[in-house]
Amino acid sequence: MSVFPRSLLGGLACALALAGGVALMTLAADPRPATPDPQARRLLDEVAKAYRGLSAYADHGEFKMALSINGKAQKQSSPIRLTLARPNKMDLDAGPVRMVSDGTTLTTAIAPFKKYTASPAPKTITLDTLREGPLGAALFGGPLGGPMIALVNLLTADDAAKAILSEFDGTLKSEPNALLIDRAEGPDYRLRVDPATKLLTAIDLVIDPKDLEKNTAPGQKIAIEQLGWSAGSVSTEAPRADAFAYQPPKEFSKVESFRQQRADEASKDAVSELLGKPAPDFTLTVLDGEGKTRTLSKADLAGKVVLIDFWATWCGPCLRELPEIQKLVEAYAGKDVVIVALSQDSKPQDLAEVRKLVETTLEKKKITLTDNPVGKVGLDPSNSVGDVFKVQAYPTVVLLDAQGVVQAAHVGPPSNDFKQVVPVLSKSIDSLLSGKSLLTPKAEKAAKVKD
Repeated sequence: MSVFPRSLLGGLACALALAGGVALMTLAADPRPATPDPQARRLLDEVAKAYRGLSAYADHGEFKMALSINGKAQKQSSPIRLTLARPNKMDLDAGPVRMVSDGTTLTTAIAPFKKYTASPAPKTITLDTLREGPLGAALFGGPLGGPMIALVNLLTADDAAKAILSEFDGTLKSEPNALLIDRAEGPDYRLRVDPATKLLTAIDLVIDPKDLEKNTAPGQKIAIEQLGWSAGSVSTEAPRADAFAYQPPKEFSKVESFRQQRADEASKDAVSELLGKPAPDFTLTVLDGEGKTRTLSKADLAGKVVLIDFWATWCGPCLRELPEIQKLVEAYAGKDVVIVALSQDSKPQDLAEVRKLVETTLEKKKITLTDNPVGKVGLDPSNSVGDVFKVQAYPTVVLLDAQGVVQAAHVGPPSNDFKQVVPVLSKSIDSLLSGKSLLTPKAEKAAKVKD
């Protein structure tokens, strides 16, 4: 699930959150101009050519984190084992999630759920094969995402150099036996290159200590010693004939998709306990012109379908979802709908500074949510509204009907796919506007019994 746990706040989001496999916070923009480096581009082309010439590849990679917080050392490592034979055979073991294609069948297994799916194998393994669904969340939903995007593009893209440069908004620079992707926002990436084979030996995440200090909570001192992926032992020999044979463990059961599994998981979230019940009383503080705010109570919103998106400026998945929320604001202009992007930022403590942080973040991301009366940007620095809705992770979306009843709650994007935000939420909003309930009769009955 691509979410940011609420417990990992402030500066810890930049470091401790790594242990939870969540997305890195977005750091302040870097004003340095992009300067082309011909030597770096030549080396990237050589690396891309080396991977393009491989018919098979295997590594026993590992993502490693070593840091200290107020002098206390913290270490963690996660094995990432990959075997690939072109065009469509693969075994990628990311610990709790494993995807295997034997050229005919693509199997995805999730160990914690003891479930697996099986579908026809794609004709060619691509980045998109891995990017969606539970494997995508495991590989690309956190700090491992950047290194995996670079490696998978090198192994699968027709023009890997172009693909990497388009994926990362940054300046390519050369270093001794390495390439540095110097990015304006977020961590830089250092691609370490074996001078003999031109294959990657490691991809480091490089975070400016000044940025880390600036975004660290008061009283916290974080020092990062190691952060990134290393290839481990690498083989380019043809794999064994049985390398892509996979038999799910006996205790695993087959499901058609993990969407239902995720729905079952979501039903355990605290926010889902409110489904079918009148929303708790709340008051929203929303921006109302330059330097001004106003309040909206639950009573003020009566008669309207209300969507509240709980987010934070340091939450990577939130910033991926907000452009989709903007599309909803634009789509429902003139309708009896209110869509509130409610910031849960609690740092800095001054409300005016929180407002400045929120407005600056939205401006940098070119996200406009208030072009029509449907869209609102709210501030909840005390997390009081988040608390009454039992929000425990970001982003979380809550939908209320015109009578103020909680009809839906999504922790993370629907179906764990940001492309589904607009179609899924639009369908729900349309149903509520027509007076229909999103709850099954069984769920409605259960909610009444609990009341």
